[in-house]
Amino acid sequence: MKICYMALYNITNEIACFVFKEHGWNPIDSLRRAWGKLCNAYLTEAKWFTSGRVPKADEYLKNAVISTGTHMVYVHIFFLLGEVITKESIETLEGCPTMIYSLGKILRLWNDLGNAKVNVTSYANVQIFLIKKTSADNLYNFW
Repeated sequence: MKICYMALYNITNEIACFVFKEHGWNPIDSLRRAWGKLCNAYLTEAKWFTSGRVPKADEYLKNAVISTGTHMVYVHIFFLLGEVITKESIETLEGCPTMIYSLGKILRLWNDLGNAKVNVTSYANVQIFLIKKTSADNLYNFW
């Protein structure tokens, strides 16, 4: 585990150094928070799995959007591109904007449907979510 942590720590610091040299902004705090969110999402899913608890659809999807890694990838891409790095843009990015949230939701549901043949719990969560969200009133606002 120490080796994995050191690799993650080193690559995150290398990316932060590169961004600082290229764009004059040190993103280490944002990168650490992004990795922290991802690890916490994984930990939450592991707790659900080991306890046998099936979360509510909204609770599952809120965590699943983070555990897809889309938010973490966008944070890294944002800093590596170096365009329009301001405090406001960073605050917006760290709050998981709608575009990132929607992409994460699509990817997770797609992944869960693909794994449905192997993992019945995953398929049940997708079914519960779809039944809840696809009533005639909510169909238009689904995505």
